[in-house]
Amino acid sequence: MKTSTLIVLLLGIALPCFQSAPAPQTFDKDTEAKLIAALRAAKGLKINHQEVKGMETMIEDEEADKDPEAESDTVKDEIALAFKRIMMMDPGAEIRLKDEVRSIIGPEKAEAVFEQAEKIMWEELQQQAKLDKELNLKKSEKKAFGKLVNDVEHGKDPLHERKKIEQRMREDAAKIMALSPEEQEEEKDMFYAEYGQETGDKVFQALRIIHEAAVKKGAAVKAAKVELQEANAATS
Repeated sequence: MKTSTLIVLLLGIALPCFQSAPAPQTFDKDTEAKLIAALRAAKGLKINHQEVKGMETMIEDEEADKDPEAESDTVKDEIALAFKRIMMMDPGAEIRLKDEVRSIIGPEKAEAVFEQAEKIMWEELQQQAKLDKELNLKKSEKKAFGKLVNDVEHGKDPLHERKKIEQRMREDAAKIMALSPEEQEEEKDMFYAEYGQETGDKVFQALRIIHEAAVKKGAAVKAAKVELQEANAATS
């Protein structure tokens, strides 16, 4: 992991996601070392590869004087998830981490970073909350979705799950496939941020296959019922 990535990770995502934010200062080696030490001491801070990759993109944009607002929704989702994990730390650990950052780069600069980072997170998570409300997945359906992701990650066929789980997977798939194309793309972006693009693509494709199989099965059952009714009518 690059030193600059570690620094941005510690700060909870840097300023450049907003055009009005001041350009970040270049830290000297001593400051970098202190920030890295503070990061290593921050217990409970768990950030995955996708989220780190999103922050690396932000750093590259910063160095190239490129506007990060032009980045994909996937990158923004990765940033939101990263700062969400910081806020999910034990309150005492989060306070100690932020106090350490204040002591290293100064209280004013630190507060500006925390404020902007939190704003990024809420903007992205509010958009996701709107989608979640649209989907309205029940607890049992969310559990089935987690099982689907696990099957995809381990190369298993989700269509061979127990009937109850398979039914809930079909319900998940139907709700997602009923979204508008734009909303489906937003949901796919969240898959990418949470699981990575390769797994995210596989999950979305699995949902599509499950939905198409359910539609075909439903059509076949309906046709069989019509045929049976016609046969009964002919013999009565």
